[in-house]
Amino acid sequence: MPELPEIPEAADPFEKRVALTIAILAVVLSFIGNLGDNAKTEAILKTNEASNKWGYFQAKSIKGQLSKLEADIITNLGGATLPDKSKELLEKLKADSERYDTEKAEIKTEAEHLVTEAKHESEVNELCDKASLFLQIGVVICSVSILSGWKPFWFIGIGLGIVGIAFGIGAFSL
Repeated sequence: MPELPEIPEAADPFEKRVALTIAILAVVLSFIGNLGDNAKTEAILKTNEASNKWGYFQAKSIKGQLSKLEADIITNLGGATLPDKSKELLEKLKADSERYDTEKAEIKTEAEHLVTEAKHESEVNELCDKASLFLQIGVVICSVSILSGWKPFWFIGIGLGIVGIAFGIGAFSL
């Protein structure tokens, strides 16, 4: 079995502080990344459910229109003297048409609610993406501060991490 490379220990207190900062930013990044992934998945699912509801809404609209059309044809062809069987069918068609209109209103409300939920989840995902970007850049800049030994890079990395955390808190609060 090949030997694993030795991982050097940070001897300088500055390097230890930067390494701790990088670890904290990485942990926060993992939480925010997970939240963003979950929000993206939920947005996709809600969008799909909304599309299904809108398709169902269209089906009810078509059925309602067909019932109205059939009722109009029976009324126009039968004139004033409709047989009892045709009158029963006409009443059933009118009742079906009204039922379809009621069902359409319920389906529309559900679909609009799902669209709103999908938009909300997309907003959470957008904030998580921004937070992840700032946190990742913060980790890189902090890493550069170890290589260069220049403390301002560390402070810049911390500042970017704080901006990322702020976006993450915004995502969690939505």
